[in-house]
Formats: sequence, C-alpha cells, structure tokens
Amino acid sequence: MKNRHVNPHNRSILIVDDNSLNMQLVNSYLKRDGYHSTFSHSGKDALKKMEHTAFDLVLLDVMLPEMDGLEICKKILKLPEYKEVPIIFLTAKVDKESIAKGFEAGAVDYIRKPFDGTELLARIGTHLELKGYREKLEEINIELNKEVLKGIQMQEKLQTTQEELEKMNRQLYEKASKDALTGLFNRRKMTDLIEYEYDRSLRTQQLFSLIITDIDHFKRVNDNFGHDCGDNVLKEIGETLNSLVRNQDRVARWGGEEFLLLLPDTDIEGALILAEKIRKKIARTSYSCGEHQLLITMTFGASSFAENKSDKMVIKEADIALYEGKNSGRNRSIPYSPNLHAED
Repeated sequence: MKNRHVNPHNRSILIVDDNSLNMQLVNSYLKRDGYHSTFSHSGKDALKKMEHTAFDLVLLDVMLPEMDGLEICKKILKLPEYKEVPIIFLTAKVDKESIAKGFEAGAVDYIRKPFDGTELLARIGTHLELKGYREKLEEINIELNKEVLKGIQMQEKLQTTQEELEKMNRQLYEKASKDALTGLFNRRKMTDLIEYEYDRSLRTQQLFSLIITDIDHFKRVNDNFGHDCGDNVLKEIGETLNSLVRNQDRVARWGGEEFLLLLPDTDIEGALILAEKIRKKIARTSYSCGEHQLLITMTFGASSFAENKSDKMVIKEADIALYEGKNSGRNRSIPYSPNLHAED
C-alpha cells in the first residue's frame, strides 16, 4: 500500500458506479478541478484496486451488481489504510431510511442523483479538507513525540505548536459538526445531541421535544429557479429558524430541505407553539431569487420524550407527524399521536 499522505494538488478519487455515463459526468467535474480519477464498475473491482492504489476519497453508488454500496462501504472501512478515507454516496435513493442506513454504514455524506456539479465539488472539497486537517494533526503529534523522545527542551516551540493544534482542532470540530451550506449542526452532530438530551431526561425526568420540518414543494424551487436559488432559500430558512429559538435549543439541517429542532425542557404543547410561530413567519416572508420573489411554506411534525420511548422512537414519531402534515395538505403543524400511521 502506498503512503497515505498525498499532495493536496493531486488528490486521487475512486468512482464506483456501474453506469459509464454517470462516471464520465462525474469525471468531467473532477478533472476540471484537478482531481485524479479512477473508475470501478463493481465492489469486487474497487476493493482489488484499493490493494494497489491509495485513494483519498471514494464516490460510491448505492445500487451496484453483486454487492450493494452499503456492503462495499463497510468492507472498505474495515481496511486499516482506509479507516480515515471519506466515502460519499451518489444515489437516487433519498428516502430517510436509505439515508440513515448510509450514515450507519460509515459514509460521511450523500449526494442525490441527478447531482449539481457545483454541489458535488463543494462537498468533495469539504471532506478532503477535513481529511487534510486530520493528516496534519497526525504529523504534528508524530513530531511532538519525536521531540519528547529526544529530550529536547523547546517549551516555546511546544506552546506555539500546541496553540496551532488547538486552533486546528476547533476548525476540525466546526467542519465535522456543521452543515457547509447553512452553518447549522449537521445530522451526525444532532444525533449526538439528541442522545445526550435523552440520557439527561432519563436522569432528571425533564421533558424534551423534537420538531422535524420540511420545505413544501422544494423541488419546484430548484427545477424552476436553479440550485443557487434553492441554496439561498435553505440558508435564509436556517437563519430564520435560529433567530426564533431559545439559546438552549439546537437547530440542524437534517437532510436536503429538512430541518430538525431539539427543544430541551419543552413539552409537546410548547413545541407546537414554536412550530406555529415559525410556520407563520416563513409563510409571510418573501424570498428573493434574482428578479423573482418566492413564497415558501413549511410543514412541521412534533414529538416528545417519554420513559418508554427510545431516542430513535422520538425521532421516528416526529417524522410520522411530519408525514401526516404533508399528507393532509402541507403548511401545518402536527403533533404525534398513536393513531397516526408511519410512512410505508
């Protein structure tokens, strides 16, 4: 296996997809930004190539012959040399269950097909930058260990290096926990926050609630006005959500056009009051896309903690309530109740 440290101007990316047209399209964007691409049509071939070549990132289709992308992802991450290599799924399967399974398999991100080239390059750049930070941190730690072993007393240098290390750790935390587009917490970080709040509620018997909200007919915005317009709407929605919650509340981009709000010490009635406040604010706000002014609505589903529920069940119940709101006309806030049915 070759040395994993690669010149940042010559990053090597493995594209795993059984569709030659898809690979050619991806390669055209990567080539434009100076990346080196290698192709595989199957998981077996991809794993074989990894035995002889060091890749810095893997773009992996979910639907593949013989071995699907989820299984390939798990096998890649079992290879010692690839534990820190980011894997991004390219997939047309964007239902919540598929996305969740992708993250559980170890992927760091997913990109929906058909994809936007600008978004593709931005997400690849973010995860390669994160990888670069981790490589730099490893180098610094190795150098520090060498200095200690040699018994060199370089207190000032060590202090400066430590400050640099702390700064890079802060940057790494920001990159790893925040959504690149909106600046909100990302799905992975919010999952950790929910687990913490759930454990706290078990100890203290204090309630917490969740709100999952989704932009209504967001696909029409991208289709009619372009992805740049859609990105602006997502950023403005994120700013609105942050401006209307309390300091102790947490807001995340949960995926695509979906957001999740974590509300400590809040019952279902309090969650619905907040959801309605946000819903009305969004509905009366005009969003600018060049010369066009757009009216946006959002649908909200809310659920609350109970001792007989797992943290995942609380999330699932908010999602069921959101689906009920979508199914009953959109632009409304729905609390979870046991008579609601999960999405098929």
